[in-house]
Amino acid sequence: MEVTNTSFQAYSQKVEQSNKPKSNNSFSELFASYKAVNAVAVAEETSTDAVFSMNTNKGNQENINLDEYLTLGPQSSNGKLEDVSILLPTAHNIDTLAKYSQEEFKQLLEKYNIPSPENIKFDNHGKVVLPADYAYAAQLQQAFAENPKVENALRTTAALASHYAGIMEGQPFRDEMSTARTEADKNRIVEKYSYLFDNNRPSKEIILTFLDDGNMVIGEIKPR
Repeated sequence: MEVTNTSFQAYSQKVEQSNKPKSNNSFSELFASYKAVNAVAVAEETSTDAVFSMNTNKGNQENINLDEYLTLGPQSSNGKLEDVSILLPTAHNIDTLAKYSQEEFKQLLEKYNIPSPENIKFDNHGKVVLPADYAYAAQLQQAFAENPKVENALRTTAALASHYAGIMEGQPFRDEMSTARTEADKNRIVEKYSYLFDNNRPSKEIILTFLDDGNMVIGEIKPR
C-alpha cells in the first residue's frame, strides 16, 4: 500500500520533520501549490470558538459554527434546499477542518482515557475503519456513538480531502487545455487524459494518520 501524505495543521503550527511518516510528497506538493495559487488565508475564529470563516456554495467567506454543523448536519433556516450551506473542497476548508478535527479527537481520547489508533479510514458507506490490531476499537466506536460530532468531523475532513485530491488530479488536463492552439491539440489532450472522464473512476481513498504527539496527517492511499 502506497500512501502519500500532507499535514493539514494550523498555519501557526509546525510539525517536526522527524515526526512525519516517510513517503513521497506528491499529495503534499499539490496541496502546497493549491494554497500558493489561491493565497489561502488563516481561518479566523469569532468570539465563539467553534465559528470559522469557511468556503461554501454561498460564497468564499461564510461564518459556520462547526460544532452545530457537524452535530446537526447542514441546515436551512427556512427549509429550502438551496439555502443549505455546503462546505466546498478547498485547501482552506480542509486545513480548518483538519485543525478542528485533530483537537476534537484529542479531547475525545483524553475524555475516554484510550490511546489513539495509528490511523482511521472511512469505507464507501462512510463507516469508520480502524486498524485490525487496534485493541481499543470497541471503546472508540462507543465514544464515537456518544459523540457523533467528532466522527462527523473526521469523516468530513476525509471526504473533502478526497474531492480535493480528485480535483487536483485533473489540473494537468486543465493546464494543457488552456494552452491548446488547435482542435487536434485538444483532441490529443482529451485522449491523453481520457481516464478522468470515466464514470466508474474510483474516488481517492484517504487515510488519517495520527502521530505520537497527536497531530493528524492526511494521506492518499495509492492503488497498487
